[in-house]
Amino acid sequence: MYNFDNPFVRRTALLASIAVALALAVPRTAKAIPSYSRQTGLSCATCHTVFPHLTPFGRDFKLHGYVSNNTQLISDHASTSDTASQGRTILEFPATPMVSARISSRWNYQQGGGNGLVPHGVVTAGQGFISSPDGYGDKDLLDYLAGSSIYIAGEITPRLGSFIEFGGPDDEGGTVGLGMFDVALVSPDETVAGQNFVYGIRAEDALAAGDPSNTIGTWGLTASLMGLSTHNTLFDPGTAFMEGGELFGMLGDFDGGGLYASVGVYRPTANQTANGYVQGAISGSGTFDGVNGVNSYVRVSYYLPPIGKNTYTEIGGFGYFGRLNMTASQAAVLVNPDYIDNYYNLGFDFQAQYIGNNNLIELFGLLQSQRDGAFYGVDGFTGLPGNGIAVSRQGFGVKADYYYNSLIGTYVKYLYQTSRQLKDMNVSGAIVGVGCFPWENVNLKLERTFFSTYNIGAAQYGAYVLAGAPNPRSISASDFDVTAVKLEYLF
Repeated sequence: MYNFDNPFVRRTALLASIAVALALAVPRTAKAIPSYSRQTGLSCATCHTVFPHLTPFGRDFKLHGYVSNNTQLISDHASTSDTASQGRTILEFPATPMVSARISSRWNYQQGGGNGLVPHGVVTAGQGFISSPDGYGDKDLLDYLAGSSIYIAGEITPRLGSFIEFGGPDDEGGTVGLGMFDVALVSPDETVAGQNFVYGIRAEDALAAGDPSNTIGTWGLTASLMGLSTHNTLFDPGTAFMEGGELFGMLGDFDGGGLYASVGVYRPTANQTANGYVQGAISGSGTFDGVNGVNSYVRVSYYLPPIGKNTYTEIGGFGYFGRLNMTASQAAVLVNPDYIDNYYNLGFDFQAQYIGNNNLIELFGLLQSQRDGAFYGVDGFTGLPGNGIAVSRQGFGVKADYYYNSLIGTYVKYLYQTSRQLKDMNVSGAIVGVGCFPWENVNLKLERTFFSTYNIGAAQYGAYVLAGAPNPRSISASDFDVTAVKLEYLF
């Protein structure tokens, strides 16, 4: 039984009551990226089930580079006195602005424990492995401005579209900077072997940012699944700063069944060579001179014909392969002056959706394996250096949700990852939440994160382990559990 004399229990119960009351308020249509709706004249429910998950129409909109036949255009025609052109269109651009914005607020409270080692209240760094979007704050219980973004998103010309995000200021010291970047140039639709065929090219700064499944990449489970460790391997495609591009194409469609494929090349940006990226490898004033190497990416996914009415299924796989050379200056204190890392990242994913008139049921899954050929950091759990050892890790994640009328519902997510070489990679946990859209443009969530295995190194408790007192078993994974309320507003 819960002890309601406990201040934490009282606060949690109060917030739960508020969330339920808001959930019972008359809900109205919620927005995702409003500039897309302004561009097309369609509601966000046309493209999204529950953001960021997509409907078949939404996948098609993303596949075509955020370009739609519904867009209201302003056209500039050549002079009709020019007999050769006869008034041919020479310029077209959307009549509506491409600018949208998002503001989010957040309250989060860590359970704490471990003989007083794990604090109550303020969250310990590392729980972003489970939570999304925005993770949890590790400086304050309440962040009125937990995150903000400005989007330049929509049709640029009839064949060119964009999703560009600029992250804004927040309560924890964040500044304005480029977030996700996805610009696509797409061909007109053609017919091949009796099926619709479309192809194009994308420029991106995040792996699989333009993938129409939204199961992998930044919008899916991939980034968080393999991204939690204090050691920071030499390369991690789920978390590294990258730039690159892809050629992509699709035969068929998302409603009746089709095959999507893409191939791309990426390379890490200068941000990945910062002193802190390869932890334990550089000390003092040492810096990396640069990065050499281009990495390859391949993605194939098959959208099955509908199984029954309003049921859609996708299965797919992806691979990321590369060899990264990093050259260090003489000022750097290194095990070796040059790093060479051969790595791969393989994965399989699936999703199933039932999109009824009133009921929405979704299931997403991902199985992933990654190997880095050279690791020079320190295992945050044991304190032992890697000294160039090969590190592998495996993981899987599942997420399910149910929403009534796509406006109020519940969701659950479970993630697990493990490594034989580095103990600070071993982590697993689940999140259970309730979400609703009580008013226009407002998304409210109440959620609880439960850890079954916790990466003590990621929580910065490696020092207690190295000192040998207290025994690390006195820190329970449940000490890091978090209760949170999140509020997002889009316009």
